[in-house]
Amino acid sequence: MIFIESIDIESEAEQIAELNRLEKWENEQRIKYECNDSAKFTGIYINIRENRVQIKCSLHKYYNKMVTGILENDGMFTITEARQALYSLFNEIGVYADRAIITNYEIGINIPTDFEPIKYIELMNCINTGRNAKNKKEMFVDAYFHKNRQKTTEKRKTIKKVFKVYDKGFEKADRKRTESIEENILRIETTYKRQYIKVDNFFRPENIQRITHTFLMDWVNVEFERMVTADKGVKPSQILNAGNILKIGRSEYLEQINNDLRNGILTKRQHRTKREFIRNWDCNKQKYRMVPTDYETEYKEKIKQLFNIAKK
Repeated sequence: MIFIESIDIESEAEQIAELNRLEKWENEQRIKYECNDSAKFTGIYINIRENRVQIKCSLHKYYNKMVTGILENDGMFTITEARQALYSLFNEIGVYADRAIITNYEIGINIPTDFEPIKYIELMNCINTGRNAKNKKEMFVDAYFHKNRQKTTEKRKTIKKVFKVYDKGFEKADRKRTESIEENILRIETTYKRQYIKVDNFFRPENIQRITHTFLMDWVNVEFERMVTADKGVKPSQILNAGNILKIGRSEYLEQINNDLRNGILTKRQHRTKREFIRNWDCNKQKYRMVPTDYETEYKEKIKQLFNIAKK
């Protein structure tokens, strides 16, 4: 989470800076305070500029630090624990919670999986969000990470809500520069940016109900790549053609094979076979079905189970 709070620069800034061992910087009659390298070990990043203090902290990591002494966020974390962590944090750093404003926050769940998380991430194409799940958000491979270790929706500055899924075990090993950790943990999270919510209002039951319900409805509607099955006796090449029609549409597939013919990717004979298959689709489509993979089935079962634990 990221918080901001207005303070009295003369009476409060020095006190907060001393309590949190902030470094003082003066330049052209301006004073600012910033956290030092110790923040890497506490997970609490504080800076003061003019009459505003900003705090950045993962409540999940902070809570784990309190309970286990380890600054990590790879286990279960409930709403009750988040509330407890937040008020403990403000008490520790000497800032008033009732004056603080939340500007950025994220809500997420760690899902232990039966297979490597990369398998699930690779199959996730988009997330259907909004009323009746009609707003489709495409998921892109994050170029800053290894392929299919992390996907996100668009992250432009003007976008206030971003969805992210990643391989938690791989991220943990990569961050610590260690060998791959033998943990299959799929992390899903929603980040809200450019918010303006009072801390006390954030944890009101009606707001928590709205946020958690939205989270579940969004993430249960992830669209996975599905596999095509067919009646007995159908040729693999026909299943491939059927899959393309089911995935991109009949007219779109016809346009694609026409372009492939023009570009020399298909021979005239190959093109004719595919064109005939498309033409006869209405007569044969009952032979083919799109069915969920085991990855999708497991994901959708587990997210509901874990959500019911985390929302408490």
